Amino acid sequence: MFIMSYKLILADSVTEFIDKLDKGEREKIVKRLDLLEQNPQSVGEPRGKFWILKVGRDGYRLAFRIIEEDKTIRVTVIEKRKSDRYDEFYL
Repeated sequence: MFIMSYKLILADSVTEFIDKLDKGEREKIVKRLDLLEQNPQSVGEPRGKFWILKVGRDGYRLAFRIIEEDKTIRVTVIEKRKSDRYDEFYL
């Protein structure tokens, strides 16, 4: 059985955030993004207009949208759970 994966598009700010992390944290996020590409509904949680991907015990959260028409996932924001901007994920 062939499972078509989604195309993953990261906002520039997300890429810059990930690039600044240490190697171990980056690897955790990349592994979760790989899973996200395969089946976003199974690893993400719906939150209003966006879905949330949780990563690691340190509590990184990525907000994304699923565009089924062209099998695309747009990751728009990444934040650490305890950051000041975290509450914006749930607005």
